[in-house]
Amino acid sequence: MKVESQGLEFKEKVENFREISKTACAFANAFGGKISIGIGNKGSVMGVSENEIDSLQQRIEGAIQQLSPVPLHKIYVEGMERKKIVQAEIYRIGDGAFCTLGGMVYYRTGSTNSKLEGRTLQDYMVSRRILSFDESRSKACIEDIDTSKLKDFMKIRSPKTNFGGGKTAEYLINLGLAQKNGELWIRNATLLFFAQEPARFIPQNEIRMAKFRGTRPVDIMDSKFSNSTILENLREAEDFIRKNTRTALKIEKLEREEVPEYPLPAIREALVNALTHRDYFSRDAVQINVFDDRIEFINPGTLPQGLTLKILGSLSIQRNPLTYMIMRDFRMVEGMATGIPRMRSLMKEAGLPEPHFEELGSFFKVTLYNKHGAGIEGLNERQKLAVSYLDKNPSLKSKTYEKMAGVSNPVAVADLNDLAAKGLVKKIGKTRGAYYVKA
Repeated sequence: MKVESQGLEFKEKVENFREISKTACAFANAFGGKISIGIGNKGSVMGVSENEIDSLQQRIEGAIQQLSPVPLHKIYVEGMERKKIVQAEIYRIGDGAFCTLGGMVYYRTGSTNSKLEGRTLQDYMVSRRILSFDESRSKACIEDIDTSKLKDFMKIRSPKTNFGGGKTAEYLINLGLAQKNGELWIRNATLLFFAQEPARFIPQNEIRMAKFRGTRPVDIMDSKFSNSTILENLREAEDFIRKNTRTALKIEKLEREEVPEYPLPAIREALVNALTHRDYFSRDAVQINVFDDRIEFINPGTLPQGLTLKILGSLSIQRNPLTYMIMRDFRMVEGMATGIPRMRSLMKEAGLPEPHFEELGSFFKVTLYNKHGAGIEGLNERQKLAVSYLDKNPSLKSKTYEKMAGVSNPVAVADLNDLAAKGLVKKIGKTRGAYYVKA
């Protein structure tokens, strides 16, 4: 038995043709669909009488013509169980366009027609490549542009260009970063890179950085906020992470080499991705959290439509096309979907776990684990509790761990010795007075 679904709606008969218009609008804005008239809600075929068929088709056509623009569609009669039904098939409208009915936008969700408003409508427009923050008009004027920043960019993008400060507006127009229709107006992406004070116009273009003691977001040891151009934010974040992560010394053949806790190119890739692909419509900032075992890069915005965690790194979809273009011209991205594979390769070469990617509500998070974090991944919950305890306390005895974890002494000793074998804790002493400290 057929049931109503995302792309199928049944009508035993039509009493309100505006409902046909709404459904057609919703189908066109989603994935297309079919309205079957002469079928009951539970899928039973009722049919349409012969003397109503012509009139019904004309009125359905009139209902669809109420949409702007009118989507591609077809209306036809089909035989089913020796009865006749009228089918109205609506095709999905192409990217870069959307249908409205009386100025309203409808979208098919399951078997329901939903009216899109506010943030829901904005998200839909962004997903269909109709609305883009970085291409939108800003409130800035040409005097708000730092010509020295633009000059530095032009040297990289077009080294032979003889930059003249008096031609700032002309350069921006030629780059697609401004437009002149009577008056000059500047796109948001321009401010993200070339504004004297980006925070005046785009306060959400901010990175909030924190270094936490241990592995939980409780005790903050260091913090910093940066709200400047994207490139300046990138430099500030790299400096903060470098300051708050460790560097080991490696000596081979009398040569001394400094080995960072994380491969620095992998950190840069994570930062560039967060700043380039974040949702700038969101008023939230990019957050960088540095722990003893990992670094978290959290940016507003889930993956763009058409991209999933499963295929992440296999194709490139830009949420912010102008921002992406400028970052590419700055040689920060390649536009070939190589960033994620490069991060994975860099972490693997350093003997560290691959980056962990996840969507958290309306945020996207990338986590890089160090060697300490690599060991924690395979621990049971009791052992993680022990590691967390040693983040805040100088030592841990097996008796204390027994009570904390609610286990017997043999289990407690086995857990702690396993942590020592993994190199996460160090056992001090061999008698009954032995205790464990953080490695």
